[in-house]
Amino acid sequence: MRLSIRSADARGTRLPGLVVLLLGLTLACAKEAAPGGSGGSGGTVAGSGGNGNAGAGGSQSGGTSGGGAAGSVGTGSAGTSGSAGTSGSAGTSGSAGTGGSAGTSGSAGAGGRAGTGGRGGSAGGTTGVAGASGGAGGGTAASGCAGKTYKLCEDFETGTTGAIPTGWTALNGFGSDSMKGVGLATDQWHSGSRALKSQSMVPGEERIQKSLAALGATATKHWGRIFYMVQSPAPKPASGAVIHVTFAALEGTTENRIVDTVEASNGTHQFLYNVPDDSCCNGSAYSWSFDANWHCAEWYVDVAAQSYRFFTDNTEVTSLAFTGNANAKMSNYTSLAVGAQFFQTPPAPFVIWFDDLAIDDNQIHCQ
Repeated sequence: MRLSIRSADARGTRLPGLVVLLLGLTLACAKEAAPGGSGGSGGTVAGSGGNGNAGAGGSQSGGTSGGGAAGSVGTGSAGTSGSAGTSGSAGTSGSAGTGGSAGTSGSAGAGGRAGTGGRGGSAGGTTGVAGASGGAGGGTAASGCAGKTYKLCEDFETGTTGAIPTGWTALNGFGSDSMKGVGLATDQWHSGSRALKSQSMVPGEERIQKSLAALGATATKHWGRIFYMVQSPAPKPASGAVIHVTFAALEGTTENRIVDTVEASNGTHQFLYNVPDDSCCNGSAYSWSFDANWHCAEWYVDVAAQSYRFFTDNTEVTSLAFTGNANAKMSNYTSLAVGAQFFQTPPAPFVIWFDDLAIDDNQIHCQ
């Protein structure tokens, strides 16, 4: 670019044009400085020019800042605030928020799952269910005759308290029968509200009997079941002696004692199948004791096969089983006798309750 300077005479007419030319050069320089981003300071130069348009140049340096608007103040200091716009990049420090990912360490709380190990405690609780098996020990059950289809069922709910139940008759024993100690009672029961109670100290005491005529062939081949409870403590015989007590018997040509016991002086007792002349049959070990719980006795008889089996509380006493034993003296049964019959005198009354008797073609079980 060439400049032509005239003499002092012409300065008055050329000077304004020179000023305009210099101002243009200044603006051009400011525009070239803008890409550096420090042009905000160039805004300061523009401010000294007093031309607010220079602030537009400042907007170039401010980038995204809007510091150019400050240039309109003409102080140029707003240009420096444009550089503060770069501090907006400090917003990236917000990425430090990713440090919050450390919060994922909270997943360590998942370690709390170890608490599920507490479930092991509940497993221990389920073993408590095994206590339900105590029901097999003679606890109360949903028995009774309602809804049952057994060939014979008796829950001893019908009749007058203290008297013989409806449908039964007295069976005189071999004793004096002075006490007549058998009848319906309400002080104990296995189901319902009553049971048959037998209490006596008299050997050969009266019992009750039920005709089996209506059973047909079932009378001589069947499964039977009865629940019983002995008052505790039960009388014990003297040292070296025993007390033979029959609970239930089938009556035919002779008596077959199908639920029969012998108690020793130490309070233990055995089960046996017995006939009046003691010619038959096996007895078990003395492995049981009378207590204040309800117990279940089951039997199976087959007269034609001269066969017998016995169960207590759902467990078979295999030592009593036999087949083809003519000494058992099985015959065509006409009735079932229930009640305590003693063959020795106990030191105190022997009190026994009976309930939920049943006879059927199939095994009934203790239910």
